[in-house]
Amino acid sequence: MVVFSDLDRSIIYSKRFLGKDKSELEIEIYKNENISYISKKTVKLIKQLQKNIEFIPTTTRNIEQFKRIEFSKYDIDFKYAITSNGGNILVNGQIDSEYKDYINQKLKNSIHIDEIMKLLEEYKNIKGIKKIRKADNIFAYIVVDNTFDLKYIESFINKIKDFNWETYINGTKIYFLPQELKKSTAIKYICDKFGYKNTFAIGDSIMDKDMLDFCRSSYLLRHGDLVNSLSKENKYIISRECGFRGSEEVLKYIISYK
Repeated sequence: MVVFSDLDRSIIYSKRFLGKDKSELEIEIYKNENISYISKKTVKLIKQLQKNIEFIPTTTRNIEQFKRIEFSKYDIDFKYAITSNGGNILVNGQIDSEYKDYINQKLKNSIHIDEIMKLLEEYKNIKGIKKIRKADNIFAYIVVDNTFDLKYIESFINKIKDFNWETYINGTKIYFLPQELKKSTAIKYICDKFGYKNTFAIGDSIMDKDMLDFCRSSYLLRHGDLVNSLSKENKYIISRECGFRGSEEVLKYIISYK
């Protein structure tokens, strides 16, 4: 058995999810500020789960961003992790070079990230775009505010589609990824390599959909934006609770699985 789990808003949360008692544990510091938290119960449940099941963080965060999360502070370590939306597999914190060769071969079907960045540069002064970023030299994203309108970059979105790149809107971030760059690409690679059949997934957003679709048992956090776009018929188990309590609920489900 193996669990592939998204992190942000699936296992860890920003300040705005904190309750009045603020009893959750600090787990990520950025620029001398605590920016992410995890519940005490989630820490306990992950440790319990790891006794019998492989738990593999599966995140769109780049490697540097992933390593900022201090799981080890609470005696949690992961042998494997998927970062960069499937662009990298880490083994004991180091890049798996075999997988890197594998994914690089697949990414040849899309134009190189440098060409995308050149095109994106033309839009840097568009109203509402706060940041333009390149992640692990694989994909790009922009951070926008509430003055931004998607129509401002419609021509860019249409243009990169012809180059086998896709666009994902996730809150204040808009991601631009090669078509083959998916969490499920890395998950399939791991499952094929180690023979995993009984697969679980935990996620909350559109960035997790391919992972949730690939895995046998998939848990979706109720607070995520993906819930609102689902058809009535779907395979997901949707949490009753939101936020920290939703994460705990889902982990309990998996631990009790027979």
